[in-house]
Amino acid sequence: MKPSPQKLIKDTLLIDNDVAARVLKMEDALIAIESAFQELADGMAAFQPRTDLWSPTARDGDYYRWGSMVGAISSPPTLAFRFKSDVITWTETDEGLTEDWHTVRAGKLGGIILLVDTTDGHLLAIMNDNHIQHIRVGATVGVAAKYLAREDSEVLGILGSGQMARVYAEALSIVRPIKEIKIYSRSEIRREKCAEELSQKLGIRVFATDTPGEALADVDIVATCTNAARPVYHERFLKTHRPGTFIVNVRPDEMDDETPNLVDKVVVTAKTGLFDYVLGSQNDRDRRPLDRFYRRRYVNVDRPTLSEIVSGQNPGREHKTQVIFYDMMSAGIQFAAVGRIVYEQAKMLGAGVQIPGNWFLQDHG
Repeated sequence: MKPSPQKLIKDTLLIDNDVAARVLKMEDALIAIESAFQELADGMAAFQPRTDLWSPTARDGDYYRWGSMVGAISSPPTLAFRFKSDVITWTETDEGLTEDWHTVRAGKLGGIILLVDTTDGHLLAIMNDNHIQHIRVGATVGVAAKYLAREDSEVLGILGSGQMARVYAEALSIVRPIKEIKIYSRSEIRREKCAEELSQKLGIRVFATDTPGEALADVDIVATCTNAARPVYHERFLKTHRPGTFIVNVRPDEMDDETPNLVDKVVVTAKTGLFDYVLGSQNDRDRRPLDRFYRRRYVNVDRPTLSEIVSGQNPGREHKTQVIFYDMMSAGIQFAAVGRIVYEQAKMLGAGVQIPGNWFLQDHG
């Protein structure tokens, strides 16, 4: 007796952050991300720049933002569509403007990844994005450091004490012989906690500092990992680092105007900026505090890309004293590469929740 056609349809796996955290290792993500950027250089991977759609309909004077990106890789044949549905709030502090986001209420996020098998179009998985989101960024920074940071880099200075600071420290410690990490953030409690957790996890000396300058003095690698909507890194810090520093950010607006023009090389994820669509009157638009620093993400640039560096089409680090800045931006292929690891591991372990695949199919006509 032949099986029913419906029985031949594969299930779709629902994967939450807890499952992703259980099955995903940074070492595996580093390999997958490097492979994805090599495929990008070879024409075997592609992604669309992130699209942001803004609406002034959020309550309490905030803005709603839909952010989405899509990318596909060839090995394994996978497409990922990641979207975020956020309410954006801005807060003015003594140290500058910060940006935060939530879905429905503070403390909740609504990011989702749809993972597709491009051999037949099957929806492999529906995933929470938060854990994968952090690991894919950390792994990308790790790959960038492999090609752009000095091989003898031992001291890392971090601005920020959130989850990005943790994954940056982990990835950078894998690809470079980091022996000491210095951390500064506005909250003394948060930076002390981050330092303690990283010290235990990485087995190296990690300590919090009282000022940004202390965290960045005499370091080989600089990582800005904040939610600041205005610069936290300024060109005066350049003179305080060791020769041949590698600098990397999380957000374009963390960097001042002068630094990219003073370093020896700037490498980017992509030459094309993000797409930006806005609803609302001119008064609505004017109340978004998006100055020239924030607007950088929507501008096209002519810089060497990480995929060109990974593939050897462009040189990486050319000498020990070269100061290099990697201007980190998102790419949909990151979610395809890392998301596929999570899916395969979860399926192998029987983790996640199976949903009938035929729920997502329909008949012609």
